Amino acid sequence: MKQVIISYTLEKENTSKKFFIYIFLYYLVFLFLNNSFSQTDTVNTKDTLLNKIDTSKQVISDIEDIIYYSAEDSAIFDIDSQIVYLYNKAILEYKDLKLQAGVIIYNRNTNILYSHGIQDSVNKTKYVQTPLMFQGNEKYEGLKLSYNFRTQQGVITKGYKEAEVGYYIGEKIKRVTPEVYFIKDGLYTTAVDKEDPEYYFFSPYIKVIPSDKVIAQSVFLYIEGVPVFWVPFAIFPDRKGRSSGIITPTYGNDSRYGVYLAKLGYYWAINDYFDFAITGSAFTKGRFDLNSRFRYALKYNFSGSIEAGFSKINLGEKKDLDKYSSTEWSISLVHNQIINPTTSLNGNLNFVSGKSYYDNSTNNYDILLRQNAISNLTFSKFWEETPYSLSLNYYRDQNLINGDRYESFPSILFNVSEFYPFRRANLPVLSVGKFYEDISFSYNFNARYDKSKRTITNALGQDSVLSDSRPGAKHYITVNYAPRFSDFNIRTFINYTELWYIKSIEKEFNPVDSSVITKEIDGFKPVRYFNMGVSLNTKLIGIFSPNLFGITGIRHTITPSITYNFTPDFSSNFFGYYGSYTDAQGRIIKYSKFEKEIFGGAPFGENQSIGFNIGNLFEMKVKENDTTENKFQLFNFNASINYNFAADSLKWSDLRTDFRTQIGGLLNIAGGATFNLYKFDPTVNARVNKFLISTDGKLADVTNVNFNISTSFNFEITSKKDTIQKEIDEINYKIPISGTLNYNYSQSKPNPNYTFKSSNISGGINFSISENWRFTFSTSYDILSKKISAPYFSAYRDLKSWELLFDWYPTGQYSGFRLEIRIKAPQLRDIRVTKQTNTRGVY
Repeated sequence: MKQVIISYTLEKENTSKKFFIYIFLYYLVFLFLNNSFSQTDTVNTKDTLLNKIDTSKQVISDIEDIIYYSAEDSAIFDIDSQIVYLYNKAILEYKDLKLQAGVIIYNRNTNILYSHGIQDSVNKTKYVQTPLMFQGNEKYEGLKLSYNFRTQQGVITKGYKEAEVGYYIGEKIKRVTPEVYFIKDGLYTTAVDKEDPEYYFFSPYIKVIPSDKVIAQSVFLYIEGVPVFWVPFAIFPDRKGRSSGIITPTYGNDSRYGVYLAKLGYYWAINDYFDFAITGSAFTKGRFDLNSRFRYALKYNFSGSIEAGFSKINLGEKKDLDKYSSTEWSISLVHNQIINPTTSLNGNLNFVSGKSYYDNSTNNYDILLRQNAISNLTFSKFWEETPYSLSLNYYRDQNLINGDRYESFPSILFNVSEFYPFRRANLPVLSVGKFYEDISFSYNFNARYDKSKRTITNALGQDSVLSDSRPGAKHYITVNYAPRFSDFNIRTFINYTELWYIKSIEKEFNPVDSSVITKEIDGFKPVRYFNMGVSLNTKLIGIFSPNLFGITGIRHTITPSITYNFTPDFSSNFFGYYGSYTDAQGRIIKYSKFEKEIFGGAPFGENQSIGFNIGNLFEMKVKENDTTENKFQLFNFNASINYNFAADSLKWSDLRTDFRTQIGGLLNIAGGATFNLYKFDPTVNARVNKFLISTDGKLADVTNVNFNISTSFNFEITSKKDTIQKEIDEINYKIPISGTLNYNYSQSKPNPNYTFKSSNISGGINFSISENWRFTFSTSYDILSKKISAPYFSAYRDLKSWELLFDWYPTGQYSGFRLEIRIKAPQLRDIRVTKQTNTRGVY
């Protein structure tokens, strides 16, 4: 056997020779060994056949492109057998195929490539530089690898191959075609540790169709080496994005409904824009659930979903006293669409048979606490560079406790924001124009058709359903005149409201039983009312520069304002918006003829009031360094009070105050108080027209007070670190902690003899004792009743390829826990173990 050995000894860098160099050396040596260039043909022959090429002796190869290869130690060419040997960090490249291994052997006659690793010099049982092959987007690893260039088939011994999520390991991986390969004694897992995975699916025979599906026979799930369950065969999707397939069910036991098989169904990926899923659940004691979901989406245009649920329950026999039957359902629709840059359609519609549907179908705490099913669908349109906008809305509110419903459809809102019709287009912003150029208008139109259904219980405990429908329209026009002044702002305004109704009421007193009879009168009835006024405000600024402790300035801004408002008495007979009747005591009772309509009626009584308001803002500027100053708010305090000239008594309103401050970015403190200037008379159980200052010698009674203090925190608890090297076994730790703490206090005392108080503290904390553990706790404590309300605790543990979640509600109607261990990979989250409780018991 003739061999040519070409070796390289490298000290500083690896030398890689490309294919064309090897070919040149190969033929050069071949010619030398066969003395083909040392002989001279002495016969001068003119036979032209000697110049012809014998095509029958040409080598026909399946190699369609150049093969590049290199090795760090040596390359051996066996000329007789046409075999190339590459040793140590060998690399071979052909088209989209790239192979790295300790040893690569290529046979030119058979076009078969063979590679394996090199035995480790220290650990003889271990191999290094095991084959690693890339072909296109595919990656293959193994102890040994063979590949046929002619058939494009290959076999990997003790091979490893990446999947869309996770990877496969097999005793042998055989690549039959680029579209199909088989795995013998293979396992699939997403665990990080390849040598000792935490869990895996094992099958003796696996067929993989890349970017399509995986078909496995006799599949076992192993957890920590222990078989957990077995199925005779399985088909899994193996493609990017969505793919159709069976939805894996869950198995368990419900204390009320018995053993169940839940969420068995099918998912259908219709195309890139639609998909559909349907699942069913069956319980041994007489319950069946069916759920479906249809989704659609077109990027940058619209998206939405339609979901429906149905639950049929039949517990017990017909003759059982505690037999229970129920048929519940739920439908929800979500749609979001951008029709064009100025037009959109958004909606979230929910229809449900009743609260029992949620009580029976979910353990989600937020859903169980839901009291109402709200539906909202809105079409919005605005016109660019104009003040016009339009909104069409459907609204529905269903009370899940008593079944009452309220609907509003259609609801039309057309708005014209403030505009200056007489202002010149080229008028500079700060310049003063003609007086009429400061007149502005705004307009708002709202039309609605409301329907309601309520259940009313009479004195005998009998229920009756009351249905009602009310259409109405409201026009609201505002005219403002705000001339420009340098030191103060003044604004005069007129607000005009017009209501359109097709119904009104009349009331009569029945002396027989002292009842009031209400009659509805059909017919178009407009209601028109207005108010007008003027407001004046300015701003006063005081600056103090102490130049102490880095404080460069304290600024006090005072914003006083005064407003006069006039509203006529629209309850007078002149306007005709109010009626009256005489009760049994001879008192004349006035009522609004439009009190049942959706926008109400005209205001009652004359109002001619002047309001005073003053705002105080304290700010401080601190010098950080020679070039930087920090500015922040110290304190904010406001007070307001009104005086009504038209009132016959109690002309002064309550004095209302509020404040807000922040301390060092740690504490937020806010509160307010309301003060009444008049004396409370217990004989009439009301305030009388006597000032407290004149009767009791004090300025006012505190009728309401509220106070809130809150903080948030975020810090870490860490072990101490020194610059000196510590012992190896020292424990280092870092525990991040964050949370909130909130305290609320309120007191209401409109009647000095009765006081209503509330005082509670609430908060939450999040912390991690390690990289893998996270904890959350939140609760609220009522200080007056000494009760804890809504405590909640959750824990999360990262288990490498698995994760553990634990939620616990210790008290309350829906107290209980939920423990779940599941695979972290999103595609495998249906593989989980769940233990939870609800009002029915363990589930």
